[in-house]
Amino acid sequence: MKRELTDDRICLLCAEPQLPNGITKNGRFFCQTCDREWILEKRKIPRIGKNILSSQEKTEFLLDNLSLFNSAMGLEDLMQRFTELISARLKRDKVAVFITNLELGEIKLAYYSSRQKTLQRAIKRITLDYDLSYGVLIEAMAKGEPCFYKFSEQNHPFYEFYSKLTGTKSQLVIPILYANTAVGMVTIDYDEEDYSDFIEDQEILQLVVGQFAVSLRNSLLFSKSENQSKNFQSLHTAALTLSQLYLNNHDEMIRMILLTLSGIVESSLTCLIERTVESSKAKIFKLYRDLENYQIHTETKTIDVENIFSLLETKETITIDPITNTSFANLGIEGKESMVFPLTLENGTSCVFILTKQENRFPQDEIEALNAFVSLARITMENSNLYQNLSNKERLEKEIEIAKEIQSTLLPRKAPEAEGFSFGGFMVPARGIGGDYYDFILSPNRNELFICIGDVSGKGVAAGLVMATVRTILHSLVRVKDSPWEILNDINNYLYSSYKEAITPRFMSMILLRWNLITGEVQFSGAGHGNFYHYHADSKSLSVIETVGVILGIQPDISAFRNESKLRFNSGDTILLYTDGATEARNAEGTQFGEPQLKASFLSWIALEPKNILERIYSELKEFVKEQEQHDDITMVAVRKI
Repeated sequence: MKRELTDDRICLLCAEPQLPNGITKNGRFFCQTCDREWILEKRKIPRIGKNILSSQEKTEFLLDNLSLFNSAMGLEDLMQRFTELISARLKRDKVAVFITNLELGEIKLAYYSSRQKTLQRAIKRITLDYDLSYGVLIEAMAKGEPCFYKFSEQNHPFYEFYSKLTGTKSQLVIPILYANTAVGMVTIDYDEEDYSDFIEDQEILQLVVGQFAVSLRNSLLFSKSENQSKNFQSLHTAALTLSQLYLNNHDEMIRMILLTLSGIVESSLTCLIERTVESSKAKIFKLYRDLENYQIHTETKTIDVENIFSLLETKETITIDPITNTSFANLGIEGKESMVFPLTLENGTSCVFILTKQENRFPQDEIEALNAFVSLARITMENSNLYQNLSNKERLEKEIEIAKEIQSTLLPRKAPEAEGFSFGGFMVPARGIGGDYYDFILSPNRNELFICIGDVSGKGVAAGLVMATVRTILHSLVRVKDSPWEILNDINNYLYSSYKEAITPRFMSMILLRWNLITGEVQFSGAGHGNFYHYHADSKSLSVIETVGVILGIQPDISAFRNESKLRFNSGDTILLYTDGATEARNAEGTQFGEPQLKASFLSWIALEPKNILERIYSELKEFVKEQEQHDDITMVAVRKI
């Protein structure tokens, strides 16, 4: 006679109508179907937890994950999609992915998913030392076993900090194992201490965490390879810039080298010690980088050689704990780890580059990239010394020739590959070397486009140097900051701190737009540059968009001039940005080309492609001024949404 199934004979974990093996001495059922135990509960209806999956749902869930893991996506996208999938399946608000770096002995929070976007941003930079003193998190990673724990039972200050920040009372930890080695962990935060449903979450996560481990490992390897490729591309560009733009300006060349070094790695302090032969003094160049607020500050001073003698005697690249070396104290350098790169130039000058990280260490791939760049920097410094020996006439001719060549490579050489948009842009310098600047910077995910136009005070080589430096800073900032105003503010900080004591201060006006290519929304900020034009295709009308702000580099704090505005662009709309070299071009009678004529010319050729519009406007401008000498750089940019 077949025995009728009752509610206490249905497995609560696999929900299969199979007879469990009976009650164990610990008061749990053991299911012969899924080989797992569960706490004895008797209910009138089968208790199937809200997250328990049927066999069919398990199959669908696995297929969803396989589809995700087999897709070609970057590390950030992979973690976002994975945490979103887990959050949706488990109906949990706060899911995190930590990644282990055994080389650096640290565990870093790589992604935190939460509906509270402010919390998601606030928690972004958490890093733990791979040290058992941290308690249960590190123990779970070391053992490679899942665990559930209460924050109130942990002694390390990290847990109190994390609990206050996120409101977490307990946490489920699932190590991500690849070849029996923990490459990371997935955690779910709970707002209650005694959360009985965690075991259901654990069962579901363990279905897919093995697949995710393989995908995560592959993505980390690809990301590392891609970063190395980007580093060496940056090295090539930086070496070209240094070798050709800064030969006649030693201090600016050193600042540019330090800026590039700090950009290769997240170094809070980059320093160069420079001592000429037999001198009792050494010159110290420092560049500070605030990694939280992306502020840049430079400093130059001299120091007695006897206070840093041990560093000047260094013969090879080494890693140092700054606390253990008195020379670092004399230099005012503190942090967790410093890299020291010594070199000696042919004229006998001793140089030592020092990079310092405040909270973590230098991985091997970063050290390799730094070594490569220091070698390139040495060539630049040698070339600079040789260049100083040229005659004044040869030097000037060489300077102009080199600067013209490098400036042409710094401006966009082709339009960005943004589907649904058409671009045009050009710059005609007044003296062979220009201080005007324009750029198109497409985000890696191709969802956003930064467009800028700017005008450096003055002309010639000096203005070109500022333009090249601003370009380097801008390309670095757009990868880490969303707000055009915050980017302009950081550029102002650099210009002011670098040129406030110069004989001829350097200023720059700019307009910076952040174009969301998905929604069509444009966010923009101005820095004393003036207006730009917006042609509306639907109404065949032209709007003059006024930008405000203050010119960059004049004063240290420009927060009072903060300005942020938004526009929406529809299909067929076109914008035109320009510098005052276009509107202030004069003919033989001294009459300016002017904004009314620029607007009229723009409208008369609006049916053409953006690059052809600019060509026609420039032809009309040249016809207007005829043989008159060009007194200012002329730069124009046009963008159309197709």
